[in-house]
Amino acid sequence: MDQPRSNPTAFHLTFGTAEIHAFQDGVLHTEVGKLYRHLGEALAAPPAESPGSLSVNCFLIRDGKRHILVDTGSGQLFGPEHGKLPNGLAAIGLTPADIDHIILTHIHADHTGGLVQDGKPVFPKAIVHAGKTEAGFWLAPGAAERQGVSERVKGQIGRAHLCLDPYEAEGRLAIFEDEGEVLPGFTATLRAGHTPGHLVIRTENAGKTLLFVGDIVHGDSVQFRQPEITIDFDYDQVSAAQARALVFEEAAQQQALIAAAHLPYPGIGFVKRDGEAFRFDAAYRTIP
Repeated sequence: MDQPRSNPTAFHLTFGTAEIHAFQDGVLHTEVGKLYRHLGEALAAPPAESPGSLSVNCFLIRDGKRHILVDTGSGQLFGPEHGKLPNGLAAIGLTPADIDHIILTHIHADHTGGLVQDGKPVFPKAIVHAGKTEAGFWLAPGAAERQGVSERVKGQIGRAHLCLDPYEAEGRLAIFEDEGEVLPGFTATLRAGHTPGHLVIRTENAGKTLLFVGDIVHGDSVQFRQPEITIDFDYDQVSAAQARALVFEEAAQQQALIAAAHLPYPGIGFVKRDGEAFRFDAAYRTIP
């Protein structure tokens, strides 16, 4: 099986009559084991298989008529090791002006930061699609002044406005219902927990199913073995654990590919049952 190359910019596989490209926008260097939680509490010791970094992945679907991105990475918000998405697009002969639609799994900055550079839209024609609950939580007037809002969440709200307000000002922010069609061929399912409006985006082609699962999982081992293990950045720890177990079960039963933002690049593969737990089988080549 072909392995992804180091310092990757773009990974390609065929998906029915469409093409899927994965891009690594950057890498988050952190001791992930120290961020894992159980029912909101830090673990007594980080699991031995905890990763020392997390890839920041985003994905492009080319169906012959449209170029659709799912998430945009961190852009310039997380330092010089991020913001590689435009280079990835260039590697396959595209520019940001070629993107027709951008679907957000949620509105954390490592998914929306690539939307802007120096406060201006990177994608001059794309419509940005965000879920109703997610957009309402981060973008509603006075959101940062709500009772009980932490300083972390206030900072996240500020970055949400930084990334999305320029598109809203140009009439290019479209809000969709949490359950149902986003665009023809793409549907959303609310899987809240990591954020209040976190979504899984589903697409099907030629009898195959692909689930863009956003931040349902961080790392390719610990949370598959123990879906109840959460991460410090989950807004609702209990709901995040429930959502993860549900998505894993659905993906395994349906033999669906998943594409995840924080699995090792390219972040695409299958969830398989492994006794009472799960495992992740990465896909490094065309899916038959």
